[in-house]
Amino acid sequence: MGVAVAVKITFRPTTRQVIGRALFLAVLAVAVALVPAVLYMLVVGHWYRLTLLGLFLIAAVVAFAVAHAGARRHGVVLDERGMHPLESRPEARPDRYAAWTEIADIRAERRAGRTVPVVYLNDPAQRPWRLRAPYSGRALSADASLDEKIFVMRSLWEGYRRGLPPGRERP
Repeated sequence: MGVAVAVKITFRPTTRQVIGRALFLAVLAVAVALVPAVLYMLVVGHWYRLTLLGLFLIAAVVAFAVAHAGARRHGVVLDERGMHPLESRPEARPDRYAAWTEIADIRAERRAGRTVPVVYLNDPAQRPWRLRAPYSGRALSADASLDEKIFVMRSLWEGYRRGLPPGRERP
């Protein structure tokens, strides 16, 4: 008699990717904060370095915190029922839940400078599902183990798509 094994694998952005995204958003926030600071300086005509530095630091810290909190919630969960986003329960967003038997293919595709896994469903009316994690891109967005993660996804899909746990044959 075989023992049933529960499968639950979660893929999230790597620590490097979270830091890279946070740094990008922090720089963007500082650039946005710079515009009102420069306008203020031009209107008043004085340099308020402490205020300017404080504005930069506050913008950078807030952007870093928001990016870090948001990035850790992104990801995908693979379990014995199928795939679903980390940020939602399968019951809450049925459009983003894919049972293994409903998946037609899982491919790695290039999108906007990143390589992302894309899930194609059997229903042609549904659009392909681009996973938010795992992914790989340039610089801090690179993930050296993306191929292994996609291999795990495809292996689980191959095993479960016939409705049986991986490694079990039909009698």
